[in-house]
Amino acid sequence: MTNPFGERGRITDPGKFVGRWRELGAACEQLERRRPLLLYGPSGSGRSSLLTHLAQAAGAVLEIPDLNAFYLDLALLPDATTTYSLIVRALGGSEPTITALERRLAANGRPVLICLDGVETAIAAGWGEELLEHLGRLARRSAPGYHGVAGPNGQRMTYDLMVVGAIRGTPPLLSEPFATVRLGPLSFAEARMLLDSYLDEGETRFSVDEVRELMALSAGQPAFLQRAAYHLYETRRRPTYRWRKAYRAELRADPPVDNPLPPAIFEAEDDEENDDTEPSELLPNERQPRVRRRRAPLPPGDDLRPLIAAVGPLLAGLVGMQASNSWSVGAAIGAAGYLSVILWNWRQQNDRE
Repeated sequence: MTNPFGERGRITDPGKFVGRWRELGAACEQLERRRPLLLYGPSGSGRSSLLTHLAQAAGAVLEIPDLNAFYLDLALLPDATTTYSLIVRALGGSEPTITALERRLAANGRPVLICLDGVETAIAAGWGEELLEHLGRLARRSAPGYHGVAGPNGQRMTYDLMVVGAIRGTPPLLSEPFATVRLGPLSFAEARMLLDSYLDEGETRFSVDEVRELMALSAGQPAFLQRAAYHLYETRRRPTYRWRKAYRAELRADPPVDNPLPPAIFEAEDDEENDDTEPSELLPNERQPRVRRRRAPLPPGDDLRPLIAAVGPLLAGLVGMQASNSWSVGAAIGAAGYLSVILWNWRQQNDRE
């Protein structure tokens, strides 16, 4: 049995991208107006997955069948010149400049969508903000629905361009205005649909209580939801697998850049705190036997105390009744005995607390 949650990261399979209805609708609304857009959120919020889905599905959603979409990860590119070069080449040009890009957009005659991932890396390198402003300015000059060619010399070139970027953290302040869409936690329905999309048809789905616990351990962030689901799914292969402890151990070993998870998520349960098993032994490499902790032995005589407490007052009442030849005296002695047992247990409970 292969764990379907083993492949993590950016979702590139359209069949596995579900949910994000509000964010997807807001993004398409801005693109329809040709306003440059930034998707932002913390680590694990699914920015790259939503950006990829826009590149794959924007043509159908916006009813632009001939849309030419490009996805670029700026974290893998050294500078803006390389970025322009890749787009211009894809449009049939050669010069790696913003001016050449504008000419190729006009000559292309097709609507173009440019999706930029890893924007925070380019900004940290010192060239991301200028790139965004140049592309945002081109997008603002767009003519939606245009399907022609570049105009004659001296006339303004016309083209149809949409630009959307994904950035971790807070968007920068730019001279060219960008619309923004923030990615927050998934709803319960979105989380359940996402988890179900990874399971084969006919395979047992996670229960409502399991989904709720996965939501709590991941704070509703898609990437951490998949990581927690991976460890929970392991219990189907190995019933003794301590999946909560293994999940927390993975988070500590590979923490997110800007941790969006509440500190309480990292707090282990009592039985996990007292477990001496190393976290590395809990990862899915080999089957690990369950370590059972033995209860401390009772002090001498403690094993007889429940029996004495239950039978002692009854016997004392019977002896008192025979000695006094009165059932009322025996009943009073028995009741007094049971009352003494109740008071003794109450004091013992208070001492333990």
